Amino acid sequence: MKMKRTFLALALVSSAFSVNVLAADIEAGVVNKIAESSTSLAINSPSSMSDEYVEASSDAKISSRAAASGITYFEIGNIYSSNYGWENITPSQSSSGNHGGATLNIYIWQFGYGNVTNATMNGISKSAGLSEYRCGNDLHVCAVGETVTGWLYGFDFSGQQSGSFSVGSNSTASPFGYWSDSIYIN
Repeated sequence: MKMKRTFLALALVSSAFSVNVLAADIEAGVVNKIAESSTSLAINSPSSMSDEYVEASSDAKISSRAAASGITYFEIGNIYSSNYGWENITPSQSSSGNHGGATLNIYIWQFGYGNVTNATMNGISKSAGLSEYRCGNDLHVCAVGETVTGWLYGFDFSGQQSGSFSVGSNSTASPFGYWSDSIYIN
């Protein structure tokens, strides 16, 4: 067990120096379904997302197959509020429906490897309360043996009624760069 962790740490450190990020495979027996305990994000989700959060266990078997790609897609995908419900956001959409109420959650889809920044709304900055890895070209919930290709991030701005929301991510592999998206939430 300690040897596996040491190998994983060495692989990650060496990947940073060689400017390659290793794609991780989820191997048999290492995917656990957990409830996100550190966040108050809505448990229910739109049909394009899972109701379950997945996380690799500490004894995950990681194997490198190829260098992972940097970010090639980064968009606000969904907004949920207690007054409006779920709204799917299109890539060209600049404002949302009339959200409000006690709960306001914004979900971001990222294809490729990157480090998401804090999101801001009305001058308030928050880190992602949900970080869920996804697989495939359609960013579906990963099954055993699939390669991680992207992430779903969730931000909880409950208490805010309307305002400008923005978030970004720094690509950690080629193509390098900074990706961002914003929307006015009514």
